[in-house]
Amino acid sequence: MDELSREWVRGASWYLEKAVDIVINSDNPVAQAEALRRVRPGMAPLDFLYLVLKRAEDAGVDPKSAAVAVLKYAEEARRGLDEAIANSGFCPRRVATVSLSRAVARFLELAGRCVERLYLAESRPGVEFPEAYRTYSRYVEVVPVTDSAVGALEYDAAVVGLDGLYRDAAVNKVGTLPLLAAARAIGARAVAVFESYKAVPLPAPRPMEVEADVWGMRARVPLFDRAPPDLIDLFITDLGASAELEADRVFDTVLKKVFKLVVG
Repeated sequence: MDELSREWVRGASWYLEKAVDIVINSDNPVAQAEALRRVRPGMAPLDFLYLVLKRAEDAGVDPKSAAVAVLKYAEEARRGLDEAIANSGFCPRRVATVSLSRAVARFLELAGRCVERLYLAESRPGVEFPEAYRTYSRYVEVVPVTDSAVGALEYDAAVVGLDGLYRDAAVNKVGTLPLLAAARAIGARAVAVFESYKAVPLPAPRPMEVEADVWGMRARVPLFDRAPPDLIDLFITDLGASAELEADRVFDTVLKKVFKLVVG
């Protein structure tokens, strides 16, 4: 639990793997999964894990077996996302993004053959920018920009990962909402790339706030943005590409797949 609360760079997949390990070694896996959700509100895989384990308990299925199945499904989903990216046909010339995302990195590697330039905005108070710059530079030319510049640039698409798709909001690192809104304003496509286990049938939680230094002054800043889903023009998940995506339907589909893995 302490390791999860101290982590600021690794993404949602890492959180899920650590959470499953904690849960399967717990005497009360459902209660433990519920407690884990409070470590990082808005990190949807933690909500997803709890909901699956609760559904499993209610259905008479061993929650620990369900947790193991969640991890198996997550591995399949990551491979499926790679395939969906490669088959999406989406290939913009200039792209803008914010912060670090495994899914964005995979997009740049698998579908980035036509991407000539990536504008990378910093998510503050996050500490991921150096790693994001190093990771994305493996695939394309990366141009660092301030987050306030995302509406003043010319790009074909804003591509972001998501930490969660909730009923009422797409949740991701702070800076995502201004980027998506700017993309809409300048006529660029807004694209979210993420695994289906990040969709949960819940309202988006209030994001965790941390203290940040702003020119010598201390300010309370949220770690996540809650963006209206209708700001996103294209969703690419391991289930395919779609112009619209509902968290409830995705969750129901994935729950059935996870339960099949438990039986198997």
